[in-house]
Amino acid sequence: MSVDATASRRSLARERRSRPSADRPSILGMPSRDALADLAFALVLVTIALVGFRTGFIGWEWMVAAAVGVVLGTLVAHVALIRSWPLVITALVLVAIHFVLGGPVAVRGDLLGGVVPTFQTLRDLAVAPVTGWKEWLTLLPPVDARGPLVALPWLTGLLGSAITYGVARRFASVGAAALAPVVLLIGSIALGTQQPAAKLVQGVLFALVLILWLVARAARTRAAMQNGAGRQARTITGVVLLTVAALAGSLLGQFLPGTDEGTARAVVRNELTPPYDVAQFTSPLSGFRQYTEPNSSKLFDAEILKVTGLPAGTPVRFATLDNYDGLVWGAADRALDGTPFQQVGSRIAPRSTGDKVTATVTVPDGGYAGAWLPVAGSTTGVQFTGARSNDLADALWLNTATETAVVPALVQPGDTYTFDAILDAKDWSAKLPAELDVASGGQVNEDTTFLDAKLDAWTGQASGSWEKFVAVAKTMTQDGAYTDGGTPNSYEKVYLPGHGLGRLSRFVGSTQLAGNDEQYASTLALVGNRLGIPSRVVMGAIPEAGGTIKGKDVHAWVEVQESNGTWHALLPTTFLPDRNKKPNEQQLKSEEQKVGAQVPPPAGVNPPSVLQGPDQAQNATDIKKKKRNPLDFGAWPLWLKILVLALVLPILLALAAYAVIRWLKARRRRKHASTGPTPSRVAWVWRDLVTDARSLGIAVPKGATRLEQATTFPQTVAAEPIATGANLAVFGPGDPEPEMATSLLADADAVRKELRGSVSTWRALRSDISIRPLLERDGSPRTKRSLPSLPSLRRTSSAEGSL
Repeated sequence: MSVDATASRRSLARERRSRPSADRPSILGMPSRDALADLAFALVLVTIALVGFRTGFIGWEWMVAAAVGVVLGTLVAHVALIRSWPLVITALVLVAIHFVLGGPVAVRGDLLGGVVPTFQTLRDLAVAPVTGWKEWLTLLPPVDARGPLVALPWLTGLLGSAITYGVARRFASVGAAALAPVVLLIGSIALGTQQPAAKLVQGVLFALVLILWLVARAARTRAAMQNGAGRQARTITGVVLLTVAALAGSLLGQFLPGTDEGTARAVVRNELTPPYDVAQFTSPLSGFRQYTEPNSSKLFDAEILKVTGLPAGTPVRFATLDNYDGLVWGAADRALDGTPFQQVGSRIAPRSTGDKVTATVTVPDGGYAGAWLPVAGSTTGVQFTGARSNDLADALWLNTATETAVVPALVQPGDTYTFDAILDAKDWSAKLPAELDVASGGQVNEDTTFLDAKLDAWTGQASGSWEKFVAVAKTMTQDGAYTDGGTPNSYEKVYLPGHGLGRLSRFVGSTQLAGNDEQYASTLALVGNRLGIPSRVVMGAIPEAGGTIKGKDVHAWVEVQESNGTWHALLPTTFLPDRNKKPNEQQLKSEEQKVGAQVPPPAGVNPPSVLQGPDQAQNATDIKKKKRNPLDFGAWPLWLKILVLALVLPILLALAAYAVIRWLKARRRRKHASTGPTPSRVAWVWRDLVTDARSLGIAVPKGATRLEQATTFPQTVAAEPIATGANLAVFGPGDPEPEMATSLLADADAVRKELRGSVSTWRALRSDISIRPLLERDGSPRTKRSLPSLPSLRRTSSAEGSL
């Protein structure tokens, strides 16, 4: 080969390397016109997709986190394009930004000086992408946007914008740019709530912007008609079509099937059942007598709660009991309308209208204890304070249909919390309403026919379900007697606690009704359901002046459902006889003959642990030590969890990814050199070598011949013999021997090794983890068999000459 030919090829290669690309950002990082267009469209589409988080969070904090994530993700993708970062390096930079800036931008908790992340912050950021989605979907929406879960919109914006813009600039395919924003849109809708976040924005506007982007990208590769004469017509036609489509989607789309108001949206949240069962907690109504007098608990005149901030006469609810199984009124896992108990944060979205109040509850020594959290009205937020605040706040469950709150950590003396609520005095009555538009349909499946014998006598000439209900309540108030069971030596001891079918059968079958809140409220609720009025029992308290709640202020009352779906509370004064009205002696003797020597059942409390006393406690500790599994991640100390999650696990994952990428690239090279026709094998050997050389920073020109490409390799590397061998195999006479591909692959591996040694370690590492060779299409390289035949070329020339 002559010196002039070699110099000519090297000059051509230098010219191609120095030729500026019309679509590549300059060295200063200023994007080109096409890049700016892609940037604008990507930002708009990702922002529209993230609007789906609006119904899942309450507050503005999530919007700030998502917006910052979108900007930073786009910036990282832009810099990665300018610097030609491999995908792995880009991913590592995004991960670093997530952990460094995710604390002050999204989580904003447990920070040093409000900026520097702590171990707890890093742990929240590491756990949120893994388990945060499940937690978010099982929490009652919208979720408080002031906690670790805000990392979800932050991370979605960061990754979504980086992927959308990066794919749009790295791939020339028109449709590839639409993949990421469409996936984001579908995901935000599927993970949303029954309430659409923004129909027109996420429906019509998203479609218009996406279509405009795809048209703009397609126009870059389409030649203008008649020297650009048709460009204006195309633009006008496109605008008209988009306008018609937008109007059709906005005006006619609402009449399509499946768009009715009553049609439920198919979202992931509806398919998940919160894994929580409130049946594990004993119904508070079973232990009602612990608040009565006389009682060994001595809570009747003792202060059990202190509530400040509520208007006078506001009832405080312990629990709404809407399920009767024949033995006890208890809280159902799902309310009558199917609403389950869902975990909530410190803020809860309002669900009703009325007066907003903030109340503080303090549990004194020897006071209230249990899993049912005393609240009032429609709760919109709970803030725990004190030594156990974190334990109580970690798991707070609320049923919005019954307004019942449960704390598995148990409320105990010494606890303090503040709750926000919306109160409406129309929701309860201290006097029996003469008229009330009630709903129809009972909700008790147990056999309550024992009530029928008394209903006719109690209701008299009343007609209509509510009128009959009022007649029964008045009969209880006027003719009934009140008793808590009396002292062990009194006649009242025959009035046993409980509200099972057997106890209530004796209660209504006696010549005189005699009992306390437990029997009266339970019976009236069963009567309501028997009459076709949805009714349930509520146990709570009516605070005294100043907010003090003593045991004697604890009551049970009844709620009935109105026709509009709301529940109206009938306080004890509407159906309960005066506390001083005791059963007459004749009734006492009759009841004593029925009951005999029966012993009152114990109060409904959870059974104590069988491990009691110092010896048993020590044995329990030993058992726990023996059964501790060293592989149980939950049993590890905090410092070890942080070390594994923040350091060891990322390093292992990085090493595994490094090994897998290198193995896949080596396997791909071997496959190319051992399968297919021999000319294609040899051509692939050179093509793979050129790809690896480019990843090492060598500017090998595209579209040049193999020998021209070989001149761009360092002079110390013998690349030209491989290029010459490839040309000989592809364009030479006959088919070469298969061993030629294997031999050239060995030579190429040697050149590849020399190239790695000639660059820095950092550059070699970037080349190792680059996945560009894996993304290259496996179509056969151009060989002499893929070139157009000479006769066809001659025919083309003849045709052109004739023209």
